[in-house]
Amino acid sequence: MDKSKFEFILRTENKKIFNYLLKILRNREDAEDILQEVFIAFYKKMGYVNENTYTSYLYKTAHNKALNKIKSNKKTKNLMVPYDNIENLKEIEPEKPDDFKNKIIRNAFTKLKSKEAYILELQFYQKMKYKEIAEYLSTTVSAIDSQLVRAKKKLKKYIMQEMKENKVYKNRGIQNE
Repeated sequence: MDKSKFEFILRTENKKIFNYLLKILRNREDAEDILQEVFIAFYKKMGYVNENTYTSYLYKTAHNKALNKIKSNKKTKNLMVPYDNIENLKEIEPEKPDDFKNKIIRNAFTKLKSKEAYILELQFYQKMKYKEIAEYLSTTVSAIDSQLVRAKKKLKKYIMQEMKENKVYKNRGIQNE
């Protein structure tokens, strides 16, 4: 099977497999991550997959990876910190600009889903590399990459909201009084 055939299969089967994963996982982000893993696995094995049975290969791979994800979520659920109850989230008087910035970041962090906050914590505070996070959470580096991209975008959005709510000038950390 050549690359043009792979691209054709990707275009024609992408939505079907995604909808199948969405029904199993009931989470859009997880379904997107697993969909990516399915097509990466298919790309690596496409030389060995019969052209007449590639659809069943995709669905079987999607099914197995989705079940693995569900198992992984159950395992990591116990490890996750509930970020809606972060310790030391008391009100800080903005004596120094750094204290005020930290307060904004902590408040923004509490708005993230636990999983998003957890992987950001692993990357920024635990200083783990993508590969280490992927191994720790029993997933792929590409899945971690896409999860981190989404989590960072959300965190940025929430930080901007916090800054706007607290009337902070952009890039200055100065409170507007």
